[in-house]
Amino acid sequence: MKTIAREVLITVLLALVIFMAIRTIAYNFEVSGQSMEPNLHHGQFVMISKIAYWFDEPGRGDIVVYYSDRVQHHVIHRIVGLPGETIAVRNGRVYINGQVLDEPYIQDGSRTIPAQHVPDNKYYIVGDNRDAASWELVPEDNIVGKAWMTYWPLSEWGSVPNY
Repeated sequence: MKTIAREVLITVLLALVIFMAIRTIAYNFEVSGQSMEPNLHHGQFVMISKIAYWFDEPGRGDIVVYYSDRVQHHVIHRIVGLPGETIAVRNGRVYINGQVLDEPYIQDGSRTIPAQHVPDNKYYIVGDNRDAASWELVPEDNIVGKAWMTYWPLSEWGSVPNY
C-alpha cells in the first residue's frame, strides 16, 4: 500500500512540475470581441509564447497579449509603434515618423488621431479592426507575450499572422 501511495504522490508532483514549467513559457488566451478581425475572431483560442521576449525585443507587427491599464484586463492586439517613434493616424492609416505603414492585415478604418511620441519602454498597440479597437501606449512590462498559434476552433488551427 505504501508503494502505491508513493507512486501516486510522485506522479502528482511530476504532473505539477510539468504544468508549472509549461505555464512559465506559454499562456493560452481567448479572443474576445471583434477588434482583431479579420485575423483573429471572437471565441478563438490562441497560444501565447511568454519566452518570446526573453531574448528579443517586441517588434512592429507582432500580435501580443498585454495587460491594459485602461480596461483593467488582458487584451490581444498588434504592435504598430516602437519606442522613440512618432505615431499619427489619418483616415485609419498609421503614419510612423511621417511615413505610411504598410498594413496588409487590417480592416479599413476611418479614425484620425493626432501625432504622438512613443516614449522609451512603451509600445503603440492597436487591434486590426481599427474602428472597433482601442489604441494604447503600453509599457513593455505589461506585455505578457507574443501570439504564436491558434488552436481552437480546430478549423482555425495554425500560426498567428505576425508581420
